[in-house]
Amino acid sequence: MRQGGLRLGRIFGINVSADLGVLFIGGLLTWSLATAVLPQSEPGLSGGAYWSVAAIGAVLFLGSLLAHEMSHSVIAQRNGIEVEGITLWLFGGVAQFKNEATNAGAEFRIAVAGPAMSFFLSGAFLGAAFGLSTAGAPDLYVVLLTWLGLINGLLAVFNLLPGAPLDGGRILGAALWKLRGDRLRSKISAARAGRFVGLLLIAAGFAEIFFLGSYGGLWTAFIGWFLFGAARMEEAHYVGERALGDLPVSAAMARDPQVVRSWTTVADTVNGPLRWTSQTAVPVLDFGGHVAGVVTMNQVKRLPAEHWADTEVAKVMLPAAFIPAVAPSDKLTEVMERLRPEAEGLALVLSEGRLVGLIGPAEVQRSVTIGRMAGSGGPTPTSGGPPPPPPVVPVQHWDPPVASR
Repeated sequence: MRQGGLRLGRIFGINVSADLGVLFIGGLLTWSLATAVLPQSEPGLSGGAYWSVAAIGAVLFLGSLLAHEMSHSVIAQRNGIEVEGITLWLFGGVAQFKNEATNAGAEFRIAVAGPAMSFFLSGAFLGAAFGLSTAGAPDLYVVLLTWLGLINGLLAVFNLLPGAPLDGGRILGAALWKLRGDRLRSKISAARAGRFVGLLLIAAGFAEIFFLGSYGGLWTAFIGWFLFGAARMEEAHYVGERALGDLPVSAAMARDPQVVRSWTTVADTVNGPLRWTSQTAVPVLDFGGHVAGVVTMNQVKRLPAEHWADTEVAKVMLPAAFIPAVAPSDKLTEVMERLRPEAEGLALVLSEGRLVGLIGPAEVQRSVTIGRMAGSGGPTPTSGGPPPPPPVVPVQHWDPPVASR
């Protein structure tokens, strides 16, 4: 899930933000409308007229994308799903949910809401264009509204292509879920369909270039490549979730990890737990014995080696407030939804307020590998403890760089 960007505000209690990709898309749309679409449809006007109307068109189109994602989010809220926020970015927008639909019906309603809104906006813009034309309004505005109606219709049709992560893929997954009664199997099938759709778009893009001589095919191929990659990542996610099954955090976590105190120097941490254990992250405890944060090599590398000996880990650690806290009895699949890139995919495992373990990318990957081995008839982990690491997960042994003199 994407996060961050410039916060735009809250709509229906949902945080809305945008990243820099929106500026690129807005500028590209404004330029395209002002230099091609509007002058070709209504020639002879001043450049200022074209650019001002084009800017309005770009804002209305971005508003259409927001309305599309807002429809998903509002229906999700009505079906008991917590919405983390909406982010507008280079490829349109994405609604971020904290949990997933609990039944196929809810999945279908959430997925179909976006294209339904785009179709509604398409009809509304085309209707407004017809109304302005009938009323004798300037043709420049009629052209703009007609373009907005057509582009929203195309957006709805594109999103209905039957492959995840497109809305059509979600609808396909919901239908398969209803027929099969297997959520994960259905989502994996929808993601594989998304990979196929992505390959078709890539092929269509190159065909457009070679047979029609249109370099617009590069954009089609790029979208197909992005869709293929996103579908592959989604498939890997749900394959991993299926491999994990109902595995609890206690069976996957790194138990009783070595810790350091907040006043420990970075040098002692590097030459201690980070060097001689398999831990990729080391919890940091404050004076009261509570977890104050976690230090990893990524934090350490931001500090020049010559300052390690006189810098406390408290000054470089990732604060605990940014790291999810989970219980040993929580399902690992549910915890995975809470792991965030800004927290380096880490989670603290607490029992009655006491640190008992640590979950990170290495522990998740190890559990997925073991789950796949068990599913294919391979050896299974013993009960009562974490699964042993497979041969492909080496024990960490890291030699720090020598400080410059």
